[in-house]
Amino acid sequence: MAAYEMNAFRDEYQSAVVANAKHFARALKAQGLDVAGDPAMDYTETHQVIVSVGYGAGADIARRLEENNIIVNYQATPDEEGFTASGALRMGVSEMTRFGFGPREFDQLAELMADCILRNRDVSQDVSRLREGFTKMHYCFDGPEFNAALESLISKIGF
Repeated sequence: MAAYEMNAFRDEYQSAVVANAKHFARALKAQGLDVAGDPAMDYTETHQVIVSVGYGAGADIARRLEENNIIVNYQATPDEEGFTASGALRMGVSEMTRFGFGPREFDQLAELMADCILRNRDVSQDVSRLREGFTKMHYCFDGPEFNAALESLISKIGF
């Protein structure tokens, strides 16, 4: 059903995801983080933003962020020999876009991430407060719309 929803809301959802990723990348850069990518295209054309954090520091910083309620993936950059030397963080904005984050929230998240990464500040409570206002899923079927979509899907697959 999630794939069916992604298809039904693809135009609105996908454009919101890319716009949020571009905005988030600019916000992270404005906070002093080293965002990978071309600034002329707002660093990304996808749902992902990459931040360089220093040779071999990716795993430790990802762990610190997780302790502060921010989940990211660490990854190696093209100049590094592998994941043991990971010096970058990879972040996707798809999920939080579905929960209703927009530019204002991604600005706040960028500031909290910079506080955690650059100033080693505990932002866990701030992140929890930011997230608690976003619990309703968007870009999905709801109520009677869900039942109609489910019936349509069932008729298409022959049940």
